[in-house]
Amino acid sequence: MSAVSEMLHAMSEAVPESTENLPAGVTFPGVVVGGTVYTAANVAKSWIGQPLAEPAAAKLKRKVVAINDADAAGLAEVHFGAARDVMGTVLVLSLGTGIGSALFVDGTLVPNTELGHLEFDGMEAEARASGRARMERKLDWNGYVTELNYVLNRTHALFWPDLIVLCGGITGDHPNLADDLKVPTQLKLGALRADAGIVGAAFATTLNQGVWIKQARVAGK
Repeated sequence: MSAVSEMLHAMSEAVPESTENLPAGVTFPGVVVGGTVYTAANVAKSWIGQPLAEPAAAKLKRKVVAINDADAAGLAEVHFGAARDVMGTVLVLSLGTGIGSALFVDGTLVPNTELGHLEFDGMEAEARASGRARMERKLDWNGYVTELNYVLNRTHALFWPDLIVLCGGITGDHPNLADDLKVPTQLKLGALRADAGIVGAAFATTLNQGVWIKQARVAGK
């Protein structure tokens, strides 16, 4: 079974019964444009160029919107969490296997920013300060905080956000992380933590932005 087939099967197993009239939001750790995956930094390269929204809609027999996973988490934090009602520029960073990013200006998403791949002094941001980088580089906590602080400050110097929100696995393990960092702007931990991506994916189905796939026909109807 291919990676796509396995993912679609897992989706179908997770969808509750008797929800045929409800749309579904699907997230992916890469650039998603028009429902198709265009990058795959931390997953199998076979995903590149792979349509996601359309086969998901056919498998789930409903309308589907597919978006970047960090964008989904950002939508949740901006509309319901730590960045709710914050105007100006908001940057949401998800610290996990990589560093996902979601950039908002006055509440409007700038999709697929992929700021974890910004290169500072010859090294990508996520190679310095992602959760995986911490393990692979065998950084102690102080060493990791130093690297993350460097990435945040260099990123701040490029975008000058009014607020930076940190979410992802690292924040779940270290709820006082924001206290250890020094950035010249407001810094918060995400309010929705591990649920941010789920909430954001669901919320994306209510928006007029993004690419919608019409509900697949059910055989016999």
